[in-house]
Amino acid sequence: MTTKKQVFSKPFNLVYENRYPDLLVGPGFFTNPEIARDSSPDNWIKMEPKSIEQERARQVFSFKGFKKTDANASDRSLYEIQLLSQAQDTSEIEVELDNRRGNVKEDYSGVNNCSYGFESIRIIDNVKIPLVIDKTVNDLDMKAKDGIISIYNKLGDVYKIEQVLSLGLLGVAKNRVLVPTRWAITSTDDIVSKELIENEILNYQTIDKCLVFSFSFYQNVFYILFIPRSWGFEQIELWGDNFCEDFESNCSKKTYASSVTGGYYAARLEVAKYLSKKKKQACVIVFRDVSPSYHSKGVWVIRETVREALTKEPYSFEYLEQAMSFINNHIRNGISYWLPHSQLYKEIKTQKKITDFFK
Repeated sequence: MTTKKQVFSKPFNLVYENRYPDLLVGPGFFTNPEIARDSSPDNWIKMEPKSIEQERARQVFSFKGFKKTDANASDRSLYEIQLLSQAQDTSEIEVELDNRRGNVKEDYSGVNNCSYGFESIRIIDNVKIPLVIDKTVNDLDMKAKDGIISIYNKLGDVYKIEQVLSLGLLGVAKNRVLVPTRWAITSTDDIVSKELIENEILNYQTIDKCLVFSFSFYQNVFYILFIPRSWGFEQIELWGDNFCEDFESNCSKKTYASSVTGGYYAARLEVAKYLSKKKKQACVIVFRDVSPSYHSKGVWVIRETVREALTKEPYSFEYLEQAMSFINNHIRNGISYWLPHSQLYKEIKTQKKITDFFK
């Protein structure tokens, strides 16, 4: 038995790992168009967690099964979902749902919502697609990486890139596949930040003082330390009593951040965007203190919290010791509890800069 509904879909579709390469693909939708328009991480960072939870809980997901190689398949439902992923605004859709209710949980996007299978889906209104997305999606000879950078340079919107990448709309035609949302999120953050680091930041002069930024959100407390040295990035996380850490030094990371995982790339992206805008280079250590009672709401929490922190006026210090003393007075258990887990700090304390030899 099925039910037809006319609903409103914010351009967010989930490609959910079922039994990979078998995937569940479909849109998230709302019955209220106003909520659909406002429901996005850019707005959530300004809201109280309870309000975010209430808003997100109103979104329902609908799915149909596809294989990863179906990106180019002539399936009408998939075509409509791919079109939704490119849309600039909220779209009104008609979806025919079956009546078997389920639940979908995906940690990277933070989805933990009611879901249904669907028989068919149809977009009712006219879909507006940004020109750069239209051109990139229809360029069947452009590599996926180049497509990601092209869209980012025009729109600066990684959430939109994640969508078109996961729906198999980027890359050389014969290589296009459906990509689980969690992979698309990390790939987008990694590729964009790596582009900024390697083609811009490594060519800039270093900052001249130590800077400390801080912001708290959703049971996460961040301290972000910028040090006047050549590029390096490290994220240290304390969940309850357990530490996670990953780092890179002098160039972008070549192996996967297997300890911090996707949050590493989300934070690195916002740090890279900040340095790119300032046309400066720095070594950056992100300290993330996570409440033991926190359950993942999605990688967007890290991305948006770091972004928000970097909009604040930083605390400025002439010397690293002063910056560390400041963090020590605020961070849980004191900085000495954290520093044994920092590879970059060990490097800084043991390696001399070339300018040290001319003092």
